[in-house]
Amino acid sequence: MDSHKTSHEPALNRLVTTRRAAIFAGGATAAALLAACGNSGSKGGGQASDSGDADAAPALPSPTQSAAVSVPFDESRPYLEFNPDSKGPAVELLVDYRCPHCKLFAEAQDKDIRELVEKGYINYRVYPRPMLDKVTGLNFSNDTASAVVASWAEDPKLFWGMNDAMFALQPESPEDPTPDTAEVAEAAVKAGASEEVKNAVLDEKYRDYVATIEEVGQERQVGTPTVYIDGEEWMGDGEKPGTLKADLVKAIIAKAKK
Repeated sequence: MDSHKTSHEPALNRLVTTRRAAIFAGGATAAALLAACGNSGSKGGGQASDSGDADAAPALPSPTQSAAVSVPFDESRPYLEFNPDSKGPAVELLVDYRCPHCKLFAEAQDKDIRELVEKGYINYRVYPRPMLDKVTGLNFSNDTASAVVASWAEDPKLFWGMNDAMFALQPESPEDPTPDTAEVAEAAVKAGASEEVKNAVLDEKYRDYVATIEEVGQERQVGTPTVYIDGEEWMGDGEKPGTLKADLVKAIIAKAKK
């Protein structure tokens, strides 16, 4: 294993590319990282959102199930999937666990997404990307994405806890140390995964698979977090609680009437 994966390096405090050779840890690097994520708040174009207050959303139809249906891991598909047979909208999320905007999105939206997934209202696909490793020069994005994938391969029921655990590892500032591969692997075990998942992270078992997920993001030319509803990019404010749910409820009701 490469030495830079096993050493505990301060986050974003070294030179990473020729183009960024003058950027050091601190405010400038934080700005570069945020810019590299690409997506934050409300965006122009695509599927507009007029969700406003989530409390004003219309009532949902009766749920179609009491628990999420997960698709077993399939390396031919560059995503992790819930509810493949749902008659509701198809929702996709492209995410990087090192992206600060992704963490804010998760804090604002994940509770609502999980509720809709658990009740079968939506088909949900998650694309855990290693996008920001090219910016940081580290392996944190790959390691956390790999931990999520490895735990899904073991038991998809681990997903939500693993998702939270990987975001919890994200450094709060550029001056804070970035967890190395061993620390990510240990965090996966603490989140309920087995030693087999830990070893998969340490041995980079899913590096190639995670790389194929990143290819999807590159092909679509989008940053993170990016949400699609039935193939159309959602342009709402992802860091404001309730906004995504309000638009999803409208989409669910519209599909139920067809």
